[in-house]
Order: sequence, then structure tokens, then C-alpha cells
Amino acid sequence: MSVQNSNTAIAVIGMACRLPGARDVDRYWTNLLEGAHFLAPLDPSGLRSKGVPQDRYTREGHVAVSGAVDGVEDFDSSFFGIAPAEADTMDPQHRLFLEEAVHALEDAGWAGRAAGGRVGVFCGSGENQYGRLLPEPDEGAGSHRRMSDAPAMLPLRVSYHLDLRGPSVFVNTLCSTGLTAVHLARRSLLAGDCDIALAGAVSVRLPHEHGYLAGESAVLSPDGTLRPFDRDANGTVPGSGVGIVVLRPLADALRDGDRVHAVLHGTAVNNDGSDRQSFAAPSVTGQRDAILAAVADAGVDPRAIGYVEAHGTGTPLGDPVELAALREAREQLGVDTPCAIGAVKSSIGHLDTAAGMAGLIKAVLSVREGVIPATVNHRELLPSADVEGSGLHVNTRSRAWPQNGLPRCAGVSALGVGGTNAHVVVGHHVAAPGPRGTDGAAPEAFPVSARSADAFHGLRKSLADAVTVAGDMAAADVARTLQDGRMPRELRRAWVTPSLPEFAALLREEAAPVPAGPIEMAIDLGSAVRPDQSLTDRIPAFATARDRSDATERAFLTGYAALEELAALGVRVATVTARGAGEYLAAAHAGALDRDVALRCAVRHEAVRAVVRGGGDLSGCEKHLAAIEDELRAHRPTRPETALRSLSLGETVPAGTELSVDHFLDVARTAVMDGGPAAGPGDAADLMGALASWKDWLELAAWCWERGADVDWGRLRAGSAHTVALPLYPFHARRHWAITVPDGTAADPDPTSRVEPEPEPVPGTGAQEDVVAVVMDTWRSVLGETDVEPDSDFFALGGHSLVAARIVARLRERFGVSVSVGDLLDAETPEGMAGLVREQQASAALYTALTAPRGADSTGSFEL
Repeated sequence: MSVQNSNTAIAVIGMACRLPGARDVDRYWTNLLEGAHFLAPLDPSGLRSKGVPQDRYTREGHVAVSGAVDGVEDFDSSFFGIAPAEADTMDPQHRLFLEEAVHALEDAGWAGRAAGGRVGVFCGSGENQYGRLLPEPDEGAGSHRRMSDAPAMLPLRVSYHLDLRGPSVFVNTLCSTGLTAVHLARRSLLAGDCDIALAGAVSVRLPHEHGYLAGESAVLSPDGTLRPFDRDANGTVPGSGVGIVVLRPLADALRDGDRVHAVLHGTAVNNDGSDRQSFAAPSVTGQRDAILAAVADAGVDPRAIGYVEAHGTGTPLGDPVELAALREAREQLGVDTPCAIGAVKSSIGHLDTAAGMAGLIKAVLSVREGVIPATVNHRELLPSADVEGSGLHVNTRSRAWPQNGLPRCAGVSALGVGGTNAHVVVGHHVAAPGPRGTDGAAPEAFPVSARSADAFHGLRKSLADAVTVAGDMAAADVARTLQDGRMPRELRRAWVTPSLPEFAALLREEAAPVPAGPIEMAIDLGSAVRPDQSLTDRIPAFATARDRSDATERAFLTGYAALEELAALGVRVATVTARGAGEYLAAAHAGALDRDVALRCAVRHEAVRAVVRGGGDLSGCEKHLAAIEDELRAHRPTRPETALRSLSLGETVPAGTELSVDHFLDVARTAVMDGGPAAGPGDAADLMGALASWKDWLELAAWCWERGADVDWGRLRAGSAHTVALPLYPFHARRHWAITVPDGTAADPDPTSRVEPEPEPVPGTGAQEDVVAVVMDTWRSVLGETDVEPDSDFFALGGHSLVAARIVARLRERFGVSVSVGDLLDAETPEGMAGLVREQQASAALYTALTAPRGADSTGSFEL
């Protein structure tokens, strides 16, 4: 239930953040409840260890306080398929935002379903201060760097690396960027431009953990303490961070069982225009009007707004104006009920473009949990504030949300230098009672995957801990969250079990992940069983096959239905292995034989075997074999779409290979010999055995998923299930820091840093020069990857067209040949690229020989 029509309300279904003192939303909320602040003091020894020059931190006005986030220099480039060398020079703001975008989608339960969908990205960042600290790139990398350095690349990177197909919009209104992005995302959803939207902002201040010079800005606090709305407030303190929310129309979220953190009821954005003292000064009128517009857009009772997360910078000019705007807005709304004010900046600093996101996530958590956290460093209201009779008061201790008979609602403000004001109204969502997922009633499939073995085992252990203390969490909900809410990666493992305790026990076993590989399905019609009732109830095609009286027909149609259902699940079988009558079924599934033709051949084949086993007249066998031949001559086989492994003949027919009638006649003749079952490959799945029970069928689907199938888990769910909170992906923290001067993050350069000096040119050895080795060295330098082999895949190592352009420039400089970027991309491997170079060299040598001047008595020759 909410205070607004669910047709226009927007749900906050996912959140992620990394802020000073908090690597995730849960830690952030704990810090807020504890009243902690993370504007960390820096002592001289710490500053020296971070490379801060002594003449800076001993300078008058230097404030040794930092609102820093952990891991700015780290990034899991391999997760996103980004080459290490490119990651080294990428703006840390982009790297942080990419990882938190994945976490936000995981929290929303959509990371596994978002790819290829109409998911919009609305976000902004601060200036790329990192790029200004990097060494100048070489000539070939210059254009690439200039493009990737641009802040506006942020949403485009997210859309590309996560395959999101909705609007991708860069936003920057300075300090109000985050909430402006939320406003635009909401409008896009209401307009139908996208189905889901990510909205957020990031800001990383560099040099990192150096403190600041208060004299560089009139708004910076000279003592490193940020005091919102306090009589002793003397300025703000800069900080770094990132925050993202995932938004979706409330009606859609409720229909699909999404977890709703809060409801976004209304938003508004405006500008002060010239109604202010100066360009950088705030305006009471502009801020007031933004608040009024957001409340009107929300359509909520203004008395329900019991809390406002203010901009609250702690500056002598900004805070009084903001309080005056709040007071005037409430006066015009005609409300004087109690309304608490808070400002999280006193705990984490002013996050610039990301400031509004920290405030919004705090407000969402407050209305969800029914608690208003304390605003630290506030002692006494500033004297110029006139809030008497308005109901406004600064909240100085964590307290339960006061009950007034109205749904909990909160306002959030973000005010940008230059006059862009943004205000958001969020409200508590009370989930309607309804069916929840069950635990122990039926088996569920629990898939887990990761990019690296370390990440896999870390995730496996954290999941075991989480489901052990899951409380009232249902197995179906956990399964659904893992199936749809996580991006499937290369290393996979899936477990099938009916209960969470059993799942936790399985997770704690030292189970290795399964690498992707081709899927091979083995068919033995002789072992056919009648599909269990639990399967026929869920998959009608099995029930239809079960009604056939002839055993061979029943087995054939059951196997065919099973293969079709696997295809509908998203399983692409690479090889079908069969013997005898099953080979006609395999051919029908592969498209080489018409299904009904294959069915009649299979029945005839089994009739031959029945005659042989019964010791009957072999002339009956001849009759059946002739009928099979007539069928095949009348309906000739075509090229199979999958490989066919014949256990009867001991051979494999690759996909796309011409199939003759004689092949199937040879299979048919083996029925006369009636040999025992030939052993199939040990790594093939038993199709017919998977029909014994629903659990067996789930295990087959899980087995296929482990080997790389993109399984549509929704077809395997019997009832409703909901998204629940589970551990997020543990990104592998690998240092990517290319600043060669003291970077403010470590005292000494990291010897594992991926950026290295450009290699010296390899001395030429004439016609015998190892071109492949030179190309591999070029890859290592440009991509930053040490593990390069002659058959390495360019794209798998993070290559793309801009990187290819750098390689083209290197090869032109090294060999004097011109290879197009398109041809280079088509080559894909060092061997392929080296072949292009050799072709160009041969063409150049031939041209030189043909055009060289010759004397009248020349007897020179050349080979064509």
C-alpha cells in the first residue's frame, strides 16, 4: 500500500553505494544508526606515507581531514572484459560506478535479466582529476585517452559493459547531479522510454587522502568539522563516494515480486535564474519552489512528510537560505506538524556530484526502517534561522519515526552551485499480504557463478553464512534471486535441493566450479520411463506422449518433447548421442529428419529388434527394413543443425554435414544384430533418466547451465517467488593506478601496476623476423596483459576498435605496413594479425621488385 496510485508511482527496487566508512548500503545504515562520522584526521606520518610534500601539509590553512572511500585504486577489470592497460588509465569514478551498478542491479534482483533489456542509465560524475595526473600517452593512444577521459563516457560505459538498451544519459548539475539524474530517470520511466532505470552519481576527489587547503575556497571548513545548521558552522568538508538506485514502475515491481525499498512519489528540478546575489549564491525562492513542485508532483498529504534530508553543507550562507526555503514551503502548504531535518554531510563530507545520492539512500532507509538517524556535529541552531512555529527541528539523536496516522514520507534536497535545485519525495511501501515462496515443499535450483575461482569460493562461503541465518527466508525466494538477480559468469555450479539448510551444507563442501563447455545429450530409448506426474503436471507435452500405447512411440515422443523443452529453456545442445531407434530421434531434433518420418523409422527399427529377440522369421525384418528405406528415399535427410554421434556405427556426423540415406540404412541394419547398449561418452547427460522426477529434470537443467547454457529459470518455477537480500558479488580487487608521481594512495609505487614503459623496438632480423612474437609483444604492451599466446582471443582480453587502432599504429611504425582496423579485428589472434602483416610485406616486396629501375643488361629475377 502506498499513498499514491501505483500506476504512476515509481519503486526503488535496488540500491548500492560506496561511501566514506561504508563499502555497502548495510554498513552505511549501521554507521548512521551509530552516529559515527568518517571525516578521518590524517597525522603527519600518514601524510608523508601517502606522498604529500611537507611544504603542503605544514602550510598555513592546510586541514588534515579526508572524506575518502576505500579502494579507489582497485578495480576488477576482468569482470567487465576491460584490458588491464585500459583499466589503469580509466577514470576511477567510472570504475567505482561500474562495480556499484552491478551491485545495484543485484540488490534489485535484476542483474541476471537486465542484459539486452530496456534499462536506462542516468548518471553523472565529477571532473576527471585522475586523467590530469597521468603521464602523457603516446601518439597512438592519445585519441583513445581523450575520448575515454571524458566524464560523459560514464553512462555509455555502463550501458555497453552491462548490455543495457534503454536511454543512456550523462547528467551534471554540479552538487545536485544525483537527484537530477533520479528526476530524469523517473520521467523516462513514466514516459515509457525504458522499463527499468539506474540513476546515480559518483565523485572522487584527488589527490586522495591528502587533506585540503581551506584558503582555496571560501566555503571549506578551516577546522575540518562540518556542522549543519549549527551556530558554529564555518564551512564544508569535501568527500568522495558513489550512490546508485534502481527504479521501476511500482505496479510492475509488485507484479514480478521485486523487493520495494521505498516509493518515489514525486520529483522536481528548477533553477534560481538571476534571483540571487551572485552566480554561486543560493536563492530562497528557487529552493522553495522546487520543494513545492515536488510535493505537488507526489500528490501526498504534506503532513505525512516527517523528515527532510537537507543539503546541509555547514556554510554560513547556504544553511540559512535552505532553512528559510523549507519554512516558506511549509507555510504555503499550510503545515506546521513536527518535521525533523537531517544532513548526512557531517558524517561523510560533501560528495559534490554524488551528494544527493547519499542523502536519498539515507532517506529511503529511514522510511523503510522507520528510524530517523542523528545528525552529528549539531549542537545549537544557527541564530539567523527563523523556524519558530514551522515544526522544523534538527534531529540530533537516532529515534523511531513518530506515528501520526499517515504513511511515512521524507523529502530530500540537493542544491547545485549555479542554481539547479532538486527535490525528491519518497515514501514507505507497506507490502500487501500475499503468498510467499515455500521452503521444503519442492526442490529448487540454486545457481552460483563467478569470473574467477577466488571470487567463486568467496561467494560460496558468504552465501552459506547468509542462508544459515536467513530466518523466515524461503528456499524459492533464494533460488529466484540467484537465478534472476545475478549475472551468470564463466565459472559455474548449481545445486538442487528443497531446503535452505541442505543448500547451506552443500555450499560448505569444497565444490569446484564447472567451466563452460559444449553440451552433449545421450538418448537411450530402451531406458525410457514414463515421465513422473510432477513433470507432466508442469510440462503438458510430456502428458501427451504418455498417452501413447506403443512403447516405442511413447519413448520417442517423450524424448522429443524433452529435447524441445530444453531448447525452450535456452539450452543449445552441441551433440546428441544415441544408439539404434534413438538415432532417428536425434536426427529429428537436429532437423535432419522430419519428426513423423523419424518416428515411423524408429518404430520399424524396434520392430526389427523384436523379431530378432523373439527368434522370428527374418523375412519380417526385411519387410521392416524395406519400409524404413522407402521412408528415407521419399523424405531424404538434410544437414543436421547439431552434431550426431552414432553409437551403432561408432562415428560422429558434425553439424552442417551432408547426411545420406545410406547412413540411416546402416543404422537400421544394426537392429538385425541386436547388440547390447554401446557405452556412451562419460561427459554426456542422460536425457531419459532426467524424466524420472522433477528433481532429476531440475538437475539436468542445472547441469546444462553449469556448462554455459542461458537457462530461462522462469519456466522452471512453479509458483510466485520474490527477490530477497543476498550477498553481492565479491569483485577481485586488483590495483590499477598509473600515476607516476606521488599519488596520495601509497608511499611506494606498486610493482604489480599494469602500466609499464613502452618496450624498446625489437631488432629486425630481415625476412626471418618472428612477426608473431612482435605482435604478441605489442598486445602485451597495449592491452597490459602478460598472458598472451599465439591463439589468444583479442576480444576476450578486453580488446576493441580503439585499442585495435593503437595496434595498427604500432605495426605501421614497426613494419612499415598499413593494415585496416577492420581486417585486424577480423583476424582476432596474434597469429591472424601476423598473417596480415606478412601479406602486406609480401605485397610491398613484390611492388618494389616490379617497379625497381633496371639496366639494359640486367639479368636479375624475382619469384612470383
